[in-house]
Amino acid sequence: MKEAEIKRLAGYHLLKQEGTDVVFFEYTFHFGRRRADIISAEDGMIIGYEIKSAHDRIDRLSEQLRSYEQLFDYVYVVCDTKHLSAIRKIAPEKIGIYLCSSGGVKRLRKAKQIRNSNTIVTLDAMPIETLRREFKIVRKSKLETCESISRTHKKEEIKTIFRRHIIQKYGSQTSHMKSETSELLTLDDVFSLGLAPNRLDS
Repeated sequence: MKEAEIKRLAGYHLLKQEGTDVVFFEYTFHFGRRRADIISAEDGMIIGYEIKSAHDRIDRLSEQLRSYEQLFDYVYVVCDTKHLSAIRKIAPEKIGIYLCSSGGVKRLRKAKQIRNSNTIVTLDAMPIETLRREFKIVRKSKLETCESISRTHKKEEIKTIFRRHIIQKYGSQTSHMKSETSELLTLDDVFSLGLAPNRLDS
């Protein structure tokens, strides 16, 4: 199964779940070095999804998942049958697994909450304007701003603000897509859910 097809199936599955406030594709994080294939917000928690299609390599999966663990509350690998056996061995028990097939999406392993997130990575995932507004701290560079905030604010407070930022930024377009979608997502829908909200009408 190709990545685009997995995205369509997984995205539709997430949109139709009760309690899902955000579904967004291609979310850049970890200082621009990583891109989560899908993120979602469910019951106030932010979840990252790494897709592994039949055409993807999995030799870097461990490294990728370590990056996900530094930011997200829960992490899942979404795959088809080709890599399933290897992914079960590579992914730690706290990482959940979804299997995509022509019959739909099935959760094989439930993710466990990750509590040892990286504060600097979490702060970097928010725009500098958000950091200045929320924490009232201004420094010359974004990294200096993140470091200063990390020294003066508790990790859980930072995490709470990050969760709120994601829901506020992407919640409206997700709500619109949920109300408009009755059948499986199209590739255009996937593209729309990968655009920053202020670009949707441009």
